[in-house]
Formats: sequence, C-alpha cells, structure tokens
Amino acid sequence: MSTLFMAPVAYAHTMDKSTLFTDVPETTSNIQDIMVLHSIGLLGYNGKDMALNPTDNLSRKDFASWVGGFFGLEGATVDELAQAAQKEEYISSLEGDLTYKEINTALFHHKLEVENPDATMTKEEYIAFLTEHLDDDMGGHTLLQMGGFAEGPTGTIEDVVTGDETGVIINGKTYMLSGHPRIFAESTDAKSWVGQQLERSIFTTAGDHHHGHDDNQEEHGDHEEGHDAPASNAATLQYIQISSAQVAADDTKEVQSSNATPREAQQTDETTSSSSNTVWIIAILVVLAAIFAFVFVKRKK
Repeated sequence: MSTLFMAPVAYAHTMDKSTLFTDVPETTSNIQDIMVLHSIGLLGYNGKDMALNPTDNLSRKDFASWVGGFFGLEGATVDELAQAAQKEEYISSLEGDLTYKEINTALFHHKLEVENPDATMTKEEYIAFLTEHLDDDMGGHTLLQMGGFAEGPTGTIEDVVTGDETGVIINGKTYMLSGHPRIFAESTDAKSWVGQQLERSIFTTAGDHHHGHDDNQEEHGDHEEGHDAPASNAATLQYIQISSAQVAADDTKEVQSSNATPREAQQTDETTSSSSNTVWIIAILVVLAAIFAFVFVKRKK
C-alpha cells in the first residue's frame, strides 16, 4: 500500500473504469461518481485488485485515511494517514462506523443541514452524499478546492500529446495529464480521443490544500503524499471524462454541416431534393400501375 501514496514517477499509470475495484463493473450506474471521488482521493488510492464493498458500512478508520490523503497529511499507509487525520482532529475516533455528523464536521465545516446526523452510512450512501455536495460553497471554496483540485476544461479534443507525458489540446491550449490520471473513456489510448468531447475534467495542483475544519482555515502547501500531485506547481488533469465515439461522431457531423461552404450546402440540398423527387416519381408510377391493372381487369370481365 505504501507505493500507492508516493509521488508519481511515470505517466503510464492510468486507471480507467475497468480497473478501479474488483467489485465495481464498468456498467455500474454511478461509475462516474466513483471515478471522480477516487481521482481526488476521497475513496482512497486503491490498487486494481482491491474491492470497494459498496454495501458495507464506511468505517471511521477508512474515512480518516481517505481524509488524510485528500488533505495531503503525512503518511504512506492507511494506518499512518488515519492517525494523522485523527491528530489533526478531523475525526475523534478510529473505531466503529462513520456518521453523517462526523463527515459534516470533517469536510463541510458543519455547513450542511443533515437530517439524521447520528446515522451511519454505507459506502454507496457516502458516495451519493459527497457527490451531491461536492460543489457546495463553504465560505468561498468548495470541497474540491479544499483538496487542491478544481474543475478543468471541456470541449472538443483537437489533438493529443503522447510519449512520456500525455496531454490533450482544446481550443489550441495544451493540458497535461497528471502522473496517475483517472480516465473515463472507451479507450485509454490517447490517440483515439482526437475529435471526441471532453465532458468533464478536474485539475490537481501541488501543495494547494485548505487545511482546517472550522471557519478559520489554514493553508499548507508542502504535502504531496495524499494524492497524485505533480512534481511542480503546474496544474495537471487528474480526471478526464470523454464522451463515447458515437456522440463525438454526431457532434463532428453537426460541426461539419455548420461549417459547410454555400456551394457545399447547395450540393447537399440538391442531393436531398433529388432523392425526394425520385421517391415521389416511384410512388406515382406505382399508383398509375395499380389504376391500369384495375381498369384492365374490369374491361376483361
């Protein structure tokens, strides 16, 4: 587990929707929510051979270790990160199961109105709860920003950068992927992304955590153990969500149609008109043939 919390050493260590957890298939209805939380560390930084066990209750220890990683606290194992989170008073105990009151304290500064604060939650419920409140404003920042993350670019991927590092080019600007990005796409082959739509992305920046869980926050900028922060302070993409090839193909057709020259548009209209005329001619001929056949049969009688 210790290697899972080290700074990235290569750009080939990507995770996609098929390699998150052994018990989370690609067709899971909330797979995108799982990938987003996994990418920012609030579902840990598990290896592909680990199970999520989504229907199990979330323990305080697991949550504390995820919080330790999310906020970049000192630690290289689950135990070390959990203890660091407890030391920073994100959670009071590592025993038993997590309650909504405790998650509200640790991540939301008591800002949320929780219906049953003392109730425990399954991991499925935890995922749904965080996803619902991920972008809530908590006095000038969101939960994403507290962990040193921010929403990234969207749009058509015009080209990609490949090699030792991977990047996407959108509107003429290059955005590099982090050392260990989470990729929601039909393929992790970057070249196949050209022409497809980047529907959502999340930046990560080194050392940009907002520590503290009260209204007087303190920023610390020297911890990188918690998530896959880049070696420099340059923002990189930790999560990318790319549309399917079919959606991108439809979008490309629309773009081509809108960008067609007057002559091309005229040729298209002429082709459509010609096809329509042909259909009408055939229909008329069929009707006439039926009439002639009816008259011929009647006269013969």
